[in-house]
Parts: sequence; structure tokens; C-alpha cells
Amino acid sequence: MAFVDREVRRLLGKSIYHYGLIENNDRIVVAVSGGKDSMLLLWLLRERLARVPISYELVAVHVDPGFDTETSSRLETFFIKEGFTYEIIRTDYGPRAHGPQNRENPCFLCSRLRRSALFRKARELGCPKIAFGHNQDDMLETFFINICYGAQVAAMLPRQRFFGGEISVIRPLALVPAGNILKMCQNLGLPILPSTCPSADKNQRAEIRVILEGLCKKNSKVRGNIYHAMSNVNFEYLPQPLPIRGKRGPSGGEAASKREDAGIK
Repeated sequence: MAFVDREVRRLLGKSIYHYGLIENNDRIVVAVSGGKDSMLLLWLLRERLARVPISYELVAVHVDPGFDTETSSRLETFFIKEGFTYEIIRTDYGPRAHGPQNRENPCFLCSRLRRSALFRKARELGCPKIAFGHNQDDMLETFFINICYGAQVAAMLPRQRFFGGEISVIRPLALVPAGNILKMCQNLGLPILPSTCPSADKNQRAEIRVILEGLCKKNSKVRGNIYHAMSNVNFEYLPQPLPIRGKRGPSGGEAASKREDAGIK
């Protein structure tokens, strides 16, 4: 077993344990887009069942945004071949978000619609938890998006409760760097389906990613330092809030999708 594979499994387990993400008899929807993160998350969560003393059920759910039919067809073939329980929700959210009638950020509208569909499906299936494939890089990018474009210090959470705790979103890959996820997908031979969204690489998240990648290349400790800084805040060395007119809506955590594509991974 390659070192990177062991490290990804270790960090996955650490995240699940430290943040209390999965418990015995859980029923979990795994949001699967076809990208590297969600494909590996689905694979590892099932693989983990063979070596942990608890039991849980997984349902892979793909919300097809409607740009093409090939992605959902290839995913369905994969689910069937590998024996995953699955649901595919076919929509027109992508074209609608990019259509002339939408006056919002297309990423925001598409992400909001897809997430609403996932919540509805989770309720229908009796699954109180939804697992997203956001990795550590996604967490850091959202942190900086909120600082640079949302004027507040906020980020995604490894676990966040909605509707009074009826549904929880969990992110078991929160401690895993994106590069390790790609390498492990390649080692396992998992299919990685490219995004067909026309806005995939034309947004604030992509801009922030370039900056962070440059910093991490110069110093390998930057990624971990930033992640730890998010929960190590020294308020004594931060200025008092300035008075502002009106109140900006939050763009952190789940609301980061209002700014960018912090939706289904």
C-alpha cells in the first residue's frame, strides 16, 4: 500500500473521530458528482465498514445538473458494477442557472438548487446525514473567499446541523489535501469524470486556488498552518468591528455557496 493511501485513510479516520461525523446505525447520503473527491469518499466510506466496530448504511446520490447525459450514465454504470445503492436526480438546474432569466451568480443558484434536492432526497430516504467530498483545500479556499469577498472570517465546518438538527452535513475529507486525493484515486483506478459546467474554472474559487497553490509550493507547512489558524483565533490582536450600513449576509460555511461553487464535490 502506497504511503499516500495510508495517509488519506488515517486523516479520514481522524476527521471522523475528532469531529464525531459517523455513529453506529447511521444512514448517510453521499453526494457524488463524479469528481475525484466524491468518488474517493464513497469508496473509502464503504471500505471502512470492514475494519470499524460500527455499522452504517450508504446511499450514493447524484444530482445531474442537466448539462449532458453522459456523466449520469457513466456514474450509474459505476454504481451498478461496484454494487452501491444509489439514486440519480435528473434536473435542468445547470442550464437554468446559466440562462438569461437568472440574474444571480450561476454558481450560487445551481448550488442552492442541487443542495435543496439533496436535502429532499435525504428526507425521503430517511438519511439524517449527507456526506460531501470537500477536502482540506476546499476548506482553506472558502476561508479566503469569505475574507476577500465576504468581509468576514468564516469557513465551512466538518459537521453542520440544519433544520434544528434534523439533517447534518458532514465532510470526512476535511483534513485531506486535494493532491493526495487525486493520487489515491489514480492508485485505486477510480474513474474521475470531468465537470461539464461552463463556469467550472471561471470563478473566485479558482482565483484563490492559484494564490494558495503558490504559497504551498514555497512552504509545505502553509496548508496545515492555515487550517489550524481557523480554530486558533487570538481576538486580543484583532480590531473591533467598524460600524457599517446594513448587515452583510454570511458567506461562510454553508452560505459560501452564495458566492461560489462550494456545493457538491
